[in-house]
Amino acid sequence: MFAGRNQGGGTRNEVYGTRSYGSGYPGVSGLGVSNRGFPFYFWPVTWGAASGYTATHYYHDADSEYGLPGNSSRPGGVISFATFSSNTQNTTFHVVSDNATVTNLITDIYFHCSSSINNSTSTTTPVPFNDSDPSAPSPQSVIQYYRASSVALTLDGYNNSATWANATDSTPDTPLPTNIDTTLQNCLNQTIGQTALLMDSVSDNGAVPALSVDAHFLALFLVCLHLVKTLF
Repeated sequence: MFAGRNQGGGTRNEVYGTRSYGSGYPGVSGLGVSNRGFPFYFWPVTWGAASGYTATHYYHDADSEYGLPGNSSRPGGVISFATFSSNTQNTTFHVVSDNATVTNLITDIYFHCSSSINNSTSTTTPVPFNDSDPSAPSPQSVIQYYRASSVALTLDGYNNSATWANATDSTPDTPLPTNIDTTLQNCLNQTIGQTALLMDSVSDNGAVPALSVDAHFLALFLVCLHLVKTLF
């Protein structure tokens, strides 16, 4: 499916991207994710109908190349998300990624950020991403990408004009609102960067046959790996 594309080699220090779709790829710049390798093995997040008709073309290009959010062949499982609401301000974030990564991050986020989270309005298990749900997170609300754009942090109410169809490569990001819970934001950002699942060895032949491994098996393997690391 992706024969000839390199996989692996990405390190923890290279996880952070920006608000731009296509960021977080070590040594690669530019917008969009088409025809790229897999430095962290995981495929980039796709948004499907959640991107809407007003989004720039490279979101729709990614849907065609990597499949819609419900594509079960994705390493780590289908796109899912978790919601984390502030317990002090009217601020709600979502973490969007493959199911295994979201499962892993929920545990770590509650461990590191629980003092800032409103438990009654936050989730403790991954929610499958329904791109036809108008309340689903959207690429316009992304405030940070990680791990070759395979993890996204979104903020409810944020609408980045740099993602719109009429935007250019030089269109600046819309500033974040000033009345949000930056304590929770910073905790989420740091925890995702420090604990998002990584598989960082380079494949021997530079191709990507490992990406055809059954997504459910890989998801179970990654979660078990995280549990073992936590115990020891």
